[in-house]
Amino acid sequence: MSIPRPDPSITVLEDKLIKDQGVGALTAKMGKVQLSSSEEPKDTWFPRRPAFGTLGQSVVLWANYFRLEASAKQTLLKYSLKVTEKSKPKETDDQSQTGKKGKGAKGDRKPREAKGKKLHTIIKSALDEVTKAKSVTFATEFKDQVISLEPFTLPDNKIVTVQYLAEGKDDTYDVKFDGPTTVDMAGMFQYLMTMREPAGDVTFPKFADAIDAISIITGYYARSNSETAALGRSRYFPLKLTSEEFDLGSPDFNRIIRGYFQSARPATGRLLLNANVSHGVFRPRGPATRLIDEFGHDYGIRSRARARTYQKMICGLAEPSDGSGANRPKVRGFAAAAKDVQFFLQNPAPAGLQGDAYCSVADYYKKRYGHTVDPKYPVINIGSKVRPVYMPAELIEVLDGQPLRRKTTPNETRDMINFSCRSPYANAKSISEIGRSVLGLDNAESLSGFGIKVDKMLLTVQGRQLPPPTIVYKDVQQPNKDKIITTRDGEWNMESVRVFRPGRRIDRWFWISIDSGRYAHSRHDQVLSCMKEWVKFLQKQGIALADVPLSGYQAQVTVQRSPTEAIRAVFKQMQQQKPQFVFVVLPGRKTDTTIYNEVKRLGDVEFGYISQNILQNNLLKNNPQVYANLGLKINLKMGGINHRLRDDVTIVKQHPTMVVGYDVTHPTNLAGNKSGLPSLVGLVASIDEHLGQWPSASWAQDGKVEMLSEALEEAFADRLRLWQQHNKRLPECIIIFRDGVSEGQFKTVLEKELPYIRNACAKIYPATQSPKITLVVSVKRHQTRFYPTDRNNMVNSRNIKNGTVVDRGVTLAGTWDFFLTAHKGLQGTSRPAHYTVLLDEVFRSISRDQAANQLEKLTYEMCHLFGRATKAVSICPPAYYADILCTRTRVYLADLFEGPDTQSISSSANQEALSIQVHASLRNTMYYI
Repeated sequence: MSIPRPDPSITVLEDKLIKDQGVGALTAKMGKVQLSSSEEPKDTWFPRRPAFGTLGQSVVLWANYFRLEASAKQTLLKYSLKVTEKSKPKETDDQSQTGKKGKGAKGDRKPREAKGKKLHTIIKSALDEVTKAKSVTFATEFKDQVISLEPFTLPDNKIVTVQYLAEGKDDTYDVKFDGPTTVDMAGMFQYLMTMREPAGDVTFPKFADAIDAISIITGYYARSNSETAALGRSRYFPLKLTSEEFDLGSPDFNRIIRGYFQSARPATGRLLLNANVSHGVFRPRGPATRLIDEFGHDYGIRSRARARTYQKMICGLAEPSDGSGANRPKVRGFAAAAKDVQFFLQNPAPAGLQGDAYCSVADYYKKRYGHTVDPKYPVINIGSKVRPVYMPAELIEVLDGQPLRRKTTPNETRDMINFSCRSPYANAKSISEIGRSVLGLDNAESLSGFGIKVDKMLLTVQGRQLPPPTIVYKDVQQPNKDKIITTRDGEWNMESVRVFRPGRRIDRWFWISIDSGRYAHSRHDQVLSCMKEWVKFLQKQGIALADVPLSGYQAQVTVQRSPTEAIRAVFKQMQQQKPQFVFVVLPGRKTDTTIYNEVKRLGDVEFGYISQNILQNNLLKNNPQVYANLGLKINLKMGGINHRLRDDVTIVKQHPTMVVGYDVTHPTNLAGNKSGLPSLVGLVASIDEHLGQWPSASWAQDGKVEMLSEALEEAFADRLRLWQQHNKRLPECIIIFRDGVSEGQFKTVLEKELPYIRNACAKIYPATQSPKITLVVSVKRHQTRFYPTDRNNMVNSRNIKNGTVVDRGVTLAGTWDFFLTAHKGLQGTSRPAHYTVLLDEVFRSISRDQAANQLEKLTYEMCHLFGRATKAVSICPPAYYADILCTRTRVYLADLFEGPDTQSISSSANQEALSIQVHASLRNTMYYI
C-alpha cells in the first residue's frame, strides 16, 4: 500500500499562518497577573507558536486520527437536561416485591438521583416523547446534553414527565430541557482557517462547545447500541466480541475488554477525530445462580472465602449483622438461605401475609407471588448493610457492561498489561477496522443526519527525528578524564565508566537485613558476603563510601507482624552515631510493600536517614547491572551527578537558569468513605548547570483540588534560595514544567498558580530585578499515538524512533505545543509526551526565530538526563521527578491510602496527613529517588 503524503494544503496553510503571526508575536500578557490584580489582561492568553520546528530528519508518520468533514453552515442547537425524581404521595409508597422492610415509607425521603443505565433509559424515554409528533435529528450522551438540528416540541414549562418501569420499579421522573442555544460552528471553522477569534484569544480550549457537540454526535451511535458499554465521555466497549475479551479468572472472575476511545479535536484547517484503543475491566455478567455455580464451587456456596467475590460479582449476602434500629432482620447465619432470613413486614401487608410481624423471604415470595425459592442458593442483598433488600438468587441477573469500580489487584494489572500490550501495527489495524465498526463511523445514520463524514484512512503527518545528545561520564581507569558515551536508540551502558561527579562522602553508614515470617531462612552469611562485594562495586563506580559500616548494632532484624517497632528499634539504636546512610536488605524475591513503606517512612520522616533498599534475592545474585543501577540512586541521594551532556543544554549554559517541575496527585479508586484524603504536591528544582541535581519540596493539600494554594509560594521561594546558595547569584531564567493538568485547567494555572510564583520571586529578587519565566504543561495521559510508515524509521518493537517530534498536522498553528517521543518503546505502542507552552518570556526573547527548535531540543536532551537510568525517558525529568516525589509522599500515608475499603478517614487522621513533612536533614536532597 502506498503511503499518502500529509495533506499539502494543510502544510501551506500552517506555513502561512506562522508567517502572519511572525516571530515578534507578544508573550502572553497573562504572565504579569498578580494576586492583587482586579483586571486581567486578555489580549492574548497564551503565547502564539513562534515557528514550527525544523531540527532533525523529516519523516512521515501515521497518526491515530481520521479527518472529519462537517459543514460550517450547519446550525446545531444544544439543550441542557436536568433529571429529577418526582415525589410520590405518602400513601402510595408501599412495600415492594423484594421484601423491603423498615419503618415504611413516609414520603419524606430525598429524591433519588438517576445514574448509569437508569438515566440512559429515562432520557431516551423523554426524547422519544418529544419526537413522537415530529421527527427531529438529534444526538445525546444520555447524561445532560442533547444536540439537534431543529427545536423540539416541548411543553410550556419545558418539562417532560416519564415513567421508569424497569427493574420492577414504578418511579416518575421529570426531564427539564433548558435551551436551545446555538452552537457556533461557523466561528469555529473560521478560527481553524485563520487562528483568530473575533473577541481575541481569551479562551482555551478553543470553541469547546462546538467540539463537544461534534463529540456527542460521533459518540451517539455507540452509546445507543445495547451491545456496547460506554464509560465516561469517550470510551466504548463491545460486549459481544469474544475476540476482544480476556477472562481474568479466579478469584473475582472479571474480564478485560478491548474497546475504543473517540473524541473530536480541532486542528489547523480541519476537524479531526482522535481514535485509540482503550481497555477496561468489567464484572462478570449473567444469572446470579449461574455465577454462583461456576465461581462458588471451589470453596462451597456459603463459604466466607467466597463472600468478597460474591459482593463484587453480584451484591452482598445476608448476614446476622444486617440492618439497624428496631425490627432489624433476623438472619440465622452468614450467606443464609431464604427460609433462614426474616424481615419485619409492616401493615398493611399483602394478601395472605400477616402485618406487623416477621416473615421469611421464602414465605413472602411463596404467598405473594407463588414462587418457590430454590433452597440451594443464598439470599442476595441488593440494598445496603444498613437498609438491606433481600431477593432470591434465581431472580437476579447481573447486567452486562458494568465496569469494575475498584483498583485492580497486582495479578489483574499484570494480565491487563499482557492483554493490552500489542504492536503499534496491531493497534492501528484494530482502530481502522474493529474500532470503526464499534464506533459506527461508516454506516451510522446519526452521522449522516448531521452531514458529518469520517474519512476511511488514518491521517499521515510530518514528523522529525531529532539528533541524540552525547553522554559524558568519568573514565574508570582515569577518574579525572571524561568518558564519552554514544547513545543507540536512546540507550547506553556504563561499561568502564564512573559517575561524573561523586556526591558527599559516606563515612558513617550501616546496613540491616530484614527477615519476616515468610522468609525465615535468610542466609545471613551470604548476605554479609554480598554486601561487602557491593560496597567494593560502589567504590569502583566512583561513589565515596567508607569500607566498613558502623558497629554496635544487630544487622539482622526479624519482623513477625508489624515491621514498625523492629525497624524503629535498630534505627533508634544507631541514632547516637549520626549515620549518613542505611542499606536495607528486604526479604524474599518480591518487595513486601508493608516493610518497604515502613523503612521509607521511618527513615525519611522520623529519623532523617537516607536509605537504599535491595531485595535479598537480587543482592545474592551478585549482578553488576543491579549494583550499578542502585549505585546511581545512591549517588543522586548524596548530591552527586551521574552523567551530563557533552554539549550542555545551550540556554542553561549561556543564561543562568533554574528548571522546575511540579505535580499534584490525587486519591483515586478509593471507597467513598475515603473521599476526605488529601492530594499530594511535589516540587523539584535544579541547582546546577548540568541539570543533575533536583532537590525537592512536598506537601499535602485538600483532596482532589488540582490547583495549588499559597504553600506553592513559600516552597518556590525556598527553591530560589537554594539555587542562589549553590550558584552565588539568582537565576536569570526560570523554566517550569507543570505536570498533568488538562486543557480546561490551563487558564486556571495562569490565574491561580502563576501569581504565587511571581510573588515568590518578588520576595527573593531585588526590586529592580525579576527573572524571565517560561511555563510549559507536560502531559502523558492523552490519546494521541504515532506509527511508523516504513521499516527504516522504526525500532525493533515496531515503534517510531526515539527523538521523534510532531508539531504540525494534528495541532493548532496558533497554539505552541508539540508531541515528543523521547524514549525507545520496548513493548506496546509508544506514548509521546505532549507539551504546551502557557507562558514564554525565555525562548522567544533569547532564541528569537529559533525559539521552537530550542524548546524542543532542550526537552529532548533533558530526557537523557534522568539520573537513575541509562536511557532516555518518556517525559522530561523535572515532571518525572515531581511524580516520583508525590509517590514517595504517598508511602508515608500508606495506612490511609492503602488501608481496607471499610476503613473510614477521621478528621484527625486527615489533619495528620496534611501536616506530614520529611525530616529536616533530607529536605535539600534527592532522598526520594
